[in-house]
Amino acid sequence: MTITSAQQDAFIRRLAAAASYFCCLIAFYIDIGQDMGAKYFMPILLPVIAALVLTQYATRVSIFSRAALPNLITSLGWSMTFPLLYAWTYNSVWYQSKICFDFVVGTAAFVLLMSIESVLTRLGHVKISSLFMALLNFACLAIPFIQWVYYCLFWHCLTPASLMALYLTNYNESIDFIQSNLGLVPTLLIFAGFALFIYLAYQAHLHFARLTEDDEASALRLSTLGVLTFLALWAHSYYIPQTSFAELWEDVTTYVTQTQEYSIGHDERYDSLIIDTENTLAAKAPGTVILIIGESASRNYMKAYTPEFPYENTPWLNEKLANAESGFINYYNAYSSWSQTVPVLQRALTEQSQYNGKEFFESASILDVAKKAGYETWWFSNQGRYGQYDSAITLVAKTADHATWTDDSYTFTDKYDEALLPYLTQIDPSKNNFIVLHIMGSHIYYNNRYPAAFDKFQTTEEDSRATSTPSYANSILYTDYVVSQVFDYAQKHLNLQAMVYFSDHGENLEISHNPDVFSFDMVRIPFWVYISPGYQAAMPRHSAALYDHQHRYFTNDMLYDTISGLLNAPSNRYNPEQDFASFSYSFNRQNLTTMLGQHKLTEDPDGGPEEPIE
Repeated sequence: MTITSAQQDAFIRRLAAAASYFCCLIAFYIDIGQDMGAKYFMPILLPVIAALVLTQYATRVSIFSRAALPNLITSLGWSMTFPLLYAWTYNSVWYQSKICFDFVVGTAAFVLLMSIESVLTRLGHVKISSLFMALLNFACLAIPFIQWVYYCLFWHCLTPASLMALYLTNYNESIDFIQSNLGLVPTLLIFAGFALFIYLAYQAHLHFARLTEDDEASALRLSTLGVLTFLALWAHSYYIPQTSFAELWEDVTTYVTQTQEYSIGHDERYDSLIIDTENTLAAKAPGTVILIIGESASRNYMKAYTPEFPYENTPWLNEKLANAESGFINYYNAYSSWSQTVPVLQRALTEQSQYNGKEFFESASILDVAKKAGYETWWFSNQGRYGQYDSAITLVAKTADHATWTDDSYTFTDKYDEALLPYLTQIDPSKNNFIVLHIMGSHIYYNNRYPAAFDKFQTTEEDSRATSTPSYANSILYTDYVVSQVFDYAQKHLNLQAMVYFSDHGENLEISHNPDVFSFDMVRIPFWVYISPGYQAAMPRHSAALYDHQHRYFTNDMLYDTISGLLNAPSNRYNPEQDFASFSYSFNRQNLTTMLGQHKLTEDPDGGPEEPIE
């Protein structure tokens, strides 16, 4: 068989284009400090170049032509996005093998899309097939697009934590996230950009059709397209699960799978819990204990904790704290263990903490302890059930004797927190009751969290009412009111013995509480305890410890042991060194951490003084 000079020239052009594609991407990886490594790129050198040469031969379209541009962009999106954003975020190298997998998946996507388009073009219906290919390009680029949008918002690549938030989020929270971080105009511009991409891709695919519509496809070319399609699909099935993004996603799905194990082993864990019921608070001072879980409250922006804060947004709490005999004890150096709700509360509500290495699905909960200590347990929530699966919070909540959501669906409610107040009337005051109230508090949008009557502090014209400091202060003011109503009702009607309030995490008023852009105001939280005269008489040592610890440092992942101590319900699943209500509490600013051990509390430049350990 004689090869003409035209065929030789065509082969050289295709080979040069394939080699340029390969070399340019390798050079790109090296330039951003993400060198793939010879041991990874050399074995794929010949297969990749061969596939690209054959793709150009079978489709008769060059890699770097306008007709192939949408497919090339799709390839580069997968090959370049994560390594580049990781390098920009951390100034560090990612796993070389993962970069290789991203490269192969991106290249295989180009081969597959070119092969599919070539076949569709030959079937006719050019406009329909061009539109289909444009939409297919957009769909294939959805994950790179998400990564780029996220990076442009937070200047940080996606991490398991941010993916977890995306995975467990719901429609209403997604809308709040978009509104608070983007705003209407940028959101519209992004969608306009997407529409423009689809239109330009459609025009490029029409050009592809014009280049190939008169081409008589030989059996060899069609066979080559078939082989290339098969190989590209095989490459995707093998390499996609090993890519950078897939590894992050696997971390998230593994977590969700493990949290589901919590329900499976719960009865066995509960049965293993051993508590001396004759000496518990329920036995010595019968009545009600209430735990209120705040949302996105930062003590930086609360008058009771930060006197220089310009807004009087905690009048009830200030009044209670001003009375030395009120039984209210404020803690000025409390922190959250993380800056997002689910990771925080799965630790605060169970044995799991930053310091003990226990797993959530192997841990007992505060509800288990309260039940064993002689209480009827109640869970009332003004937050919807998270996401596709029950979150760790919901799994714990369902173990209560009674669990109710104001909006019993998998969405964020639009009800104000005072919607929880009528539920208190269901409770029998003659019984020992342990009540958990999970409020919406100051979750963004701040102005959505309080009724008009609490719009006391006005936003200036240049600030967004939804995310301004005055709106946030109003949300705290409303929380102060709701908590006061809970306290007043419980004290008058439920024989209140103790009440605890803490927030899941704090808030940065400019960037909310995203862990990828961490600042300490995201983890500085309010934490206070009320103990009645009856409690103080029945539990004098616990009471003394609680008063003594006002300036001690604490992270809320130790709440399980603290509640166990507060209820005087030590067990075989209790650590007194993590009990803030005990003189055995052994932690201080030097050995406490936040963000699951990533940051020491000594790094906080605004950390207050700590009283000496006795």
